[in-house]
Amino acid sequence: MSQLTIHLIANAHLDPVWLWDWQEGLNEGIITCRAILDLMDENPELTFIRGEAAIYQHIEEHDPETFARIEAYVRDGRWDIVGGTYVQPDTNLPATETFARHFARSQNYFQSRFGKVARIAWAADSFGHCAGLPEILAAAGMEGYAFSRPFASELTLPKCAFWWEGPGGSRVLAYRVPVGWYGSEREELLGKLDSTLAYAAQDDTENIACFYGVGNHGGGPTRRHLAEIREWAERHPEVRVVHSGLHRFFDTLREEGARKGEDFFPTHRGELNFCLRGCYASVAQFKYAYRKTEAALAGAERTNSVISAALDKTPAPLNASWDALLFNSFHDILPGSSIERAFDQQLAWMGTARHEGKRAELTALNALAMRVDTRVPKPAPDMPSASTLLVWNPHPHAYHGPLELEASLDYRPIWKYNNRVNDVPVEVRDADGKGVPFQMVATEHNSMPTLAWRKRVVINAELPPLGWSLFTLGYVEGAEVVAGDAASAVTAPSEGVIDNGHYRVEAQAGSKSVQVFRNGQSIFGDAGLSAVTVSDPWGSWGAMDEDPAALDLSNVLTEWSIDRVETLETGPERAALWVRLTGGSSQLELTFLLYRYRDAVDVRARVHWNEHQARLKLVMPAGDRAKFDVPGGSSERPPLGEVPGGRWVQVHGAQGDFGFASDALYNFDCKDGIFRATVARAGGWATDVTGEQDVSPWRPPADTGSLRFNFILAPGGADLPRLSRELEEAPLAILAPAKPGDLARSGSFASLSPETLKLLALKPAEDGNGWILRVQELSGTATEPQFEWLGERLYLGTVQSNRIATWRIVHRIGGWGVTAVDIQERDISGS
Repeated sequence: MSQLTIHLIANAHLDPVWLWDWQEGLNEGIITCRAILDLMDENPELTFIRGEAAIYQHIEEHDPETFARIEAYVRDGRWDIVGGTYVQPDTNLPATETFARHFARSQNYFQSRFGKVARIAWAADSFGHCAGLPEILAAAGMEGYAFSRPFASELTLPKCAFWWEGPGGSRVLAYRVPVGWYGSEREELLGKLDSTLAYAAQDDTENIACFYGVGNHGGGPTRRHLAEIREWAERHPEVRVVHSGLHRFFDTLREEGARKGEDFFPTHRGELNFCLRGCYASVAQFKYAYRKTEAALAGAERTNSVISAALDKTPAPLNASWDALLFNSFHDILPGSSIERAFDQQLAWMGTARHEGKRAELTALNALAMRVDTRVPKPAPDMPSASTLLVWNPHPHAYHGPLELEASLDYRPIWKYNNRVNDVPVEVRDADGKGVPFQMVATEHNSMPTLAWRKRVVINAELPPLGWSLFTLGYVEGAEVVAGDAASAVTAPSEGVIDNGHYRVEAQAGSKSVQVFRNGQSIFGDAGLSAVTVSDPWGSWGAMDEDPAALDLSNVLTEWSIDRVETLETGPERAALWVRLTGGSSQLELTFLLYRYRDAVDVRARVHWNEHQARLKLVMPAGDRAKFDVPGGSSERPPLGEVPGGRWVQVHGAQGDFGFASDALYNFDCKDGIFRATVARAGGWATDVTGEQDVSPWRPPADTGSLRFNFILAPGGADLPRLSRELEEAPLAILAPAKPGDLARSGSFASLSPETLKLLALKPAEDGNGWILRVQELSGTATEPQFEWLGERLYLGTVQSNRIATWRIVHRIGGWGVTAVDIQERDISGS
């Protein structure tokens, strides 16, 4: 047998935000790196790994001398740039494209500064890893993945080194820290080396890694560590001890695997979960803001890009907004495990990123509006003209569904209809000037309710893919009412009941649940849709010791009751039923919306949360086995307690598949035929103390106050992912000036089909050369994309099952050209 080699992996895990704010965290990055560089100067054998482009950027900007020293050691091969990400993100909750952007942004930065990129990803401390991550890593050109959690006590693996395979067959060589954690205490290293040697005796791998270095608030290897390494190596001449890095270590592992045969490293398929499950629901107020920013930024960038390409304009820059989003995906920010003061600042940062995305979006839409023929009919003498609304569909498929439009009917209230606001004659016309059936609904304000001034309508719209259509909304005396299809009208047959022909929703004060029927059959049985408060005394991460009671939160404290029901709207297009539930000291308002033609129930939710050591769950008895949307794919799961999930969940039940989608929730559980979604948990801020409110009642719980989110109840079929995307990114309407233009009143710039291909990104290339298109195939079948781009059909080849594919689109003489690239936007067309 060959000699055992222990690879010493010195690192300094640094959370840029945790028990401190981002200013302290990033400045500690400077301090830590200066200290390590001094130690490397003194000890020529010492090597070190460092990831996180955000920390390198901070050092480069504020301490260029230290940055130059790092550059020198990178050239010497002693400083190993690893990870390839902006920070070490949570690896269960962000969107697929957020991970892709981590690698695109960060690897381009590393290439530009150091002439090399990371090939080995590094997730020292993230709390479990989604099943689709190998597809993302492989598409980014990563060859290996090193991680520490879940520990062996939480997840059994046959070896610390293994092939991790994604749903599309992409795989990376993965390595879990075999002994202890990713670092070491000051006095721990000798014992850790002994334990590593003992572990190696049970493993047939010749190369074992020993991760060491003081951390969490920076730190790294110490002089004592280096002295003890020399001492231990002298006492164990049978072992080869080398100062290494992740690239050297993984290259050696690959060589060993090639030498010993393809099956030497076992293959693991599926997720690497679960641990620290409280993080899937902690600090809902930040999670909600993050999800909305993530969706808004992706949509704004897509809109900005396609319109800029079509109009030959320079797109508004959004890199700073993306960097903000990437930073806030960090595994102690998005999971909700940092201090309250830090979250105040991170929420402000998210707001800035979202605002800049909306600014870029408005700039692009205004540029489009100035080119479109937006003329309106000439009004009668001394009458206001209609308002022109340009409506944009941010999706690569046609949109068919409800659309709300609101505008002022005149520059002043229409006094003629004072106290007769419902009598004011209004008409809505489409891009062809034809009348559109509509329903008047309440405006977003309740100011001057007796005056006719602004009006809001809901219509059933059809919008072209990644395109626009014009609608006009105006006050016209003698306006002709355009009737919709009477057979498809939405009704409110009795108090507390609404019905659209597909769905029927019933709620009565005093009941504990809302009844929801589809085609006459209750989708939740006699129990209906309800809400409960369950006990949850554990800290931010849940139970640190994996207490079984914390993994299956079923101790019900309160069954919520309906205390009031109001039918808010009825009409030909929509009915709205407002239901208020109370539980403990909290309230939950659910507004159920049923639309004409729509085979789904839309729900607007607002919770006023004022509980301690508890969490609120929506309870839906529809099944206890489900497919969960996760980054890079999906995961089928039986009942497993509290689990993370993404935009949609397809629940498998006795009556068939049921679909749930939301724009904010990340935590779910299934048990005894029941699917439950966590809305909020009243835990502490950055605490691992169980029952903190009993011990320290002056410490505030997280998430008290008001939270808003939206969700959809629908069949669990192929339309569910599309419905979830449209929920997060609704069509956009802007007020436009009426004028001639050279573009038609309705049109499309791009489209992608079939819908089983998920559009991840349509963006400017990082180097400014052309545009980047990225998709993922999610049907499980190799698919040939049909992609229309500015009037041309571009051939993209075939996207293999569940794979991520990226292309660069550039303008050439005679048309557009397409080249296959990886996530880092490197040409792979010849590979």
